[in-house]
Amino acid sequence: MLSTIFTFYIFIAMSLITKIHIYWLKGGLWPGINKQDLINKVIGKGDMPGFGAYVVVIFGFILMAVVPLLLYFQIDLKIGDLPKYSLAFFALIFFIRALALFLPNIEKGVAKEFLELNKKIYAPLCFSLGVAFSYLYFYYV
Repeated sequence: MLSTIFTFYIFIAMSLITKIHIYWLKGGLWPGINKQDLINKVIGKGDMPGFGAYVVVIFGFILMAVVPLLLYFQIDLKIGDLPKYSLAFFALIFFIRALALFLPNIEKGVAKEFLELNKKIYAPLCFSLGVAFSYLYFYYV
Protein backbone atom coordinates (compact mmCIF):
# COMPACT_ATOMS: atom_id res chain seq x y z
CA MET A 1 0.00 0.00 0.00
CA LEU A 2 2.73 2.48 0.98
CA SER A 3 4.70 1.53 -2.13
CA THR A 4 1.69 2.50 -4.24
CA ILE A 5 1.35 5.86 -2.50
CA PHE A 6 5.06 6.64 -2.83
CA THR A 7 5.15 5.52 -6.47
CA PHE A 8 2.34 7.82 -7.49
CA TYR A 9 3.51 10.64 -5.20
CA ILE A 10 6.88 10.57 -6.97
CA PHE A 11 5.26 10.36 -10.41
CA ILE A 12 2.93 13.31 -9.76
CA ALA A 13 5.55 15.48 -8.03
CA MET A 14 8.25 14.84 -10.63
CA SER A 15 5.79 15.36 -13.49
CA LEU A 16 4.80 18.75 -12.07
CA ILE A 17 8.43 19.73 -11.46
CA THR A 18 9.27 18.68 -15.02
CA LYS A 19 6.44 20.79 -16.42
CA ILE A 20 7.65 23.82 -14.45
CA HIS A 21 11.13 23.39 -15.92
CA ILE A 22 9.71 23.10 -19.43
CA TYR A 23 7.74 26.31 -18.74
CA TRP A 24 10.97 28.07 -17.67
CA LEU A 25 12.76 26.72 -20.76
CA LYS A 26 10.08 28.37 -22.88
CA GLY A 27 10.64 31.70 -21.10
CA GLY A 28 8.08 31.50 -18.29
CA LEU A 29 8.76 33.59 -15.19
CA TRP A 30 6.53 32.10 -12.46
CA PRO A 31 6.99 32.35 -9.47
CA GLY A 32 8.89 35.53 -10.36
CA ILE A 33 7.59 38.67 -11.97
CA ASN A 34 10.72 39.24 -14.07
CA LYS A 35 13.92 37.33 -14.85
CA GLN A 36 15.88 38.63 -11.84
CA ASP A 37 12.99 37.91 -9.46
CA LEU A 38 12.79 34.36 -10.84
CA ILE A 39 16.55 33.90 -10.32
CA ASN A 40 16.25 35.26 -6.77
CA LYS A 41 13.42 32.86 -5.93
CA VAL A 42 14.54 29.71 -7.72
CA ILE A 43 18.33 29.74 -8.01
CA GLY A 44 19.36 32.32 -5.42
CA LYS A 45 22.15 33.89 -7.47
CA GLY A 46 23.80 33.76 -10.87
CA ASP A 47 21.90 33.42 -14.12
CA MET A 48 19.31 31.11 -15.63
CA PRO A 49 20.76 27.91 -17.11
CA GLY A 50 21.16 27.46 -20.84
CA PHE A 51 19.16 25.22 -23.16
CA GLY A 52 21.43 22.20 -22.72
CA ALA A 53 21.24 22.31 -18.94
CA TYR A 54 17.46 22.50 -19.07
CA VAL A 55 17.27 19.51 -21.41
CA VAL A 56 19.51 17.39 -19.15
CA VAL A 57 17.53 18.33 -16.03
CA ILE A 58 14.18 17.73 -17.72
CA PHE A 59 15.32 14.34 -18.99
CA GLY A 60 16.57 13.44 -15.50
CA PHE A 61 13.26 14.45 -13.93
CA ILE A 62 11.32 12.39 -16.48
CA LEU A 63 13.51 9.40 -15.62
CA MET A 64 12.87 9.96 -11.91
CA ALA A 65 9.12 10.05 -12.55
CA VAL A 66 9.03 6.94 -14.75
CA VAL A 67 11.40 4.51 -12.98
CA PRO A 68 9.08 3.90 -9.99
CA LEU A 69 6.20 3.23 -12.41
CA LEU A 70 8.30 0.68 -14.32
CA LEU A 71 8.96 -1.18 -11.10
CA TYR A 72 5.38 -0.85 -9.83
CA PHE A 73 3.89 -2.23 -13.04
CA GLN A 74 6.73 -4.80 -13.33
CA ILE A 75 7.80 -3.63 -16.77
CA ASP A 76 11.08 -5.34 -17.64
CA LEU A 77 13.30 -3.29 -19.92
CA LYS A 78 15.97 -6.02 -20.00
CA ILE A 79 18.50 -3.80 -18.19
CA GLY A 80 18.78 -5.92 -15.08
CA ASP A 81 18.49 -4.30 -11.67
CA LEU A 82 19.42 -0.82 -12.87
CA PRO A 83 15.93 0.60 -12.21
CA LYS A 84 15.96 -0.74 -8.64
CA TYR A 85 19.41 0.66 -7.86
CA SER A 86 18.63 3.96 -9.53
CA LEU A 87 16.06 4.53 -6.77
CA ALA A 88 18.92 4.71 -4.24
CA PHE A 89 20.79 7.17 -6.47
CA PHE A 90 17.68 9.37 -6.81
CA ALA A 91 17.14 9.25 -3.03
CA LEU A 92 20.74 10.34 -2.47
CA ILE A 93 20.33 13.27 -4.86
CA PHE A 94 17.24 14.51 -3.04
CA PHE A 95 18.70 14.02 0.45
CA ILE A 96 21.83 15.96 -0.53
CA ARG A 97 19.68 18.73 -2.00
CA ALA A 98 17.51 18.84 1.14
CA LEU A 99 20.52 18.92 3.46
CA ALA A 100 22.31 21.59 1.41
CA LEU A 101 20.27 24.13 3.37
CA PHE A 102 22.31 23.29 6.45
CA LEU A 103 25.74 23.73 4.87
CA PRO A 104 27.86 26.45 6.43
CA ASN A 105 27.96 29.74 4.53
CA ILE A 106 24.98 28.78 2.32
CA GLU A 107 23.42 32.15 3.07
CA LYS A 108 26.37 34.15 1.72
CA GLY A 109 25.54 35.79 -1.58
CA VAL A 110 22.18 34.04 -1.96
CA ALA A 111 18.95 36.00 -2.31
CA LYS A 112 16.78 36.02 0.81
CA GLU A 113 13.75 35.01 -1.30
CA PHE A 114 15.53 31.79 -2.24
CA LEU A 115 16.43 31.02 1.37
CA GLU A 116 12.84 31.54 2.49
CA LEU A 117 11.41 29.35 -0.27
CA ASN A 118 14.13 26.77 0.34
CA LYS A 119 13.17 26.47 4.01
CA LYS A 120 9.43 26.41 3.34
CA ILE A 121 9.14 24.46 0.09
CA TYR A 122 12.30 23.25 -1.70
CA ALA A 123 14.11 21.45 1.14
CA PRO A 124 10.98 19.75 2.59
CA LEU A 125 9.91 18.64 -0.90
CA CYS A 126 13.38 17.23 -1.60
CA PHE A 127 13.44 15.48 1.77
CA SER A 128 10.02 13.90 1.16
CA LEU A 129 11.11 12.71 -2.29
CA GLY A 130 14.29 11.29 -0.74
CA VAL A 131 12.18 9.37 1.78
CA ALA A 132 9.85 8.10 -0.96
CA PHE A 133 12.70 6.95 -3.22
CA SER A 134 14.46 5.32 -0.23
CA TYR A 135 11.36 3.42 0.78
CA LEU A 136 10.87 2.15 -2.76
CA TYR A 137 14.51 1.14 -2.99
CA PHE A 138 14.27 -1.01 0.14
CA TYR A 139 10.88 -2.34 -0.97
CA TYR A 140 12.15 -3.56 -4.35
CA VAL A 141 15.66 -4.72 -3.43
